[in-house]
Amino acid sequence: MIGLHLVPILQRKAFGDNQWAFRSGLSARDLITMLMMSWILIVCTGKKVGAYLSDITGAFDRVYKPYLLAKLQSYGIGPKFLNFLDAYLSPRRGQVVVQGAFSDEFEIANSVFQGTVLGPPLWNSFFSDVSLPATSTGGKGQMFADDLNVFQTFDRHEPLDKCKDILDQCKNKVHKWGGTNRVSFDATKEHMIVMHPSENHGCSYKLLGCMIDVDLRMHSAVEQVLSKIRPKITAILRTRAYYDIPDLILQFKTHIWSLIEVNIGGYFHAAPSLLDKIDSAQSRFVHELGLSIDQAFLDHNFPPPKLRRNIGVLGLLHKRVLGKCHPSFETLLPWWTTRFAAARGLGHNKQLYGHNVEVSHHQAIFNRSIFAMVDIYNNLPQYVVDASSVSAFQKYLTQIARKRCQIGNADWASSFCRSFEHNFED
Repeated sequence: MIGLHLVPILQRKAFGDNQWAFRSGLSARDLITMLMMSWILIVCTGKKVGAYLSDITGAFDRVYKPYLLAKLQSYGIGPKFLNFLDAYLSPRRGQVVVQGAFSDEFEIANSVFQGTVLGPPLWNSFFSDVSLPATSTGGKGQMFADDLNVFQTFDRHEPLDKCKDILDQCKNKVHKWGGTNRVSFDATKEHMIVMHPSENHGCSYKLLGCMIDVDLRMHSAVEQVLSKIRPKITAILRTRAYYDIPDLILQFKTHIWSLIEVNIGGYFHAAPSLLDKIDSAQSRFVHELGLSIDQAFLDHNFPPPKLRRNIGVLGLLHKRVLGKCHPSFETLLPWWTTRFAAARGLGHNKQLYGHNVEVSHHQAIFNRSIFAMVDIYNNLPQYVVDASSVSAFQKYLTQIARKRCQIGNADWASSFCRSFEHNFED
């Protein structure tokens, strides 16, 4: 009951624009997608990206109550809420119980209590002002719960030592904030890296569950996906004696698709030779069931990963058109009318700007990126982009691909690839 009134206030006044966790309509998947799009645009315009990555040690258990209440007061939280929170966050006594055996009692103090309704939004409110020291050296901070990641743009020819010095300054200022606020950063999870296809520094790292290569070619992310799905596909196939084909396909959709697609925004621009490995894993599964790719799609609503990837990314673009995504996507994908006096006169009246004319480096990466899908979106029929929801929009796209498959179009699985002819009515 308290949260219904307090949490919306905290989201408006305390979280800040850079916190993506515990917010309606946002996810780690959205953040990964936004960051990758930003980095691609940076490297394709002749620059490179430096990053300082950090993580708080025992975050929820390191919230000094007097500081939290003072911050909440500065955000405009009134005395009734503050009095309640003062009592709610008072020290408690706890025990651990394992199979009926009780530990000694211990005190829980200066904590926002993990697993509670108010814990995550109170943490976001406490953590939000770290963005001031994080961005003091010119970078942009992005937070997901207790993960703080600061990204800074450098000229491609900037010496790596100078880039690392600036990132180290950022690190020191963030650590100073931690000392003031009585929190510490996990040294084993801190990284300073520079990302660029050729002028890079550091090793592949995991960001919100997605492996990121410093050269942005995403070999590590694809291999990460394959290492998870291959044993699961084998396990599903071993149950063929007990399940019919629809049930086996349902098992695949339930246990495999989520692993393939959770970080699709991070590796969408990977080379076709890498993405083909993921596509081949599903193709092998379909072949083992004695089906063709066409049969799997038409009879069991089991489209290939390539088609799902493209429809998924176009769904993201439509989400941006509907105004239901983070403001960062509006900056990355502005309307054509914000760049020119009028739309281009192609396709429909909801056209986005894909930065095509600004790319000066690494054209191949750009041509495989989400930005290149803007051209596909801008040529979709009017009735498709008029869909009032992302699910309805993607349903229309699936129907277009299904119709092509039914009439025997050999390239139906590539209907929304950049190289496919823009003819969505036949």
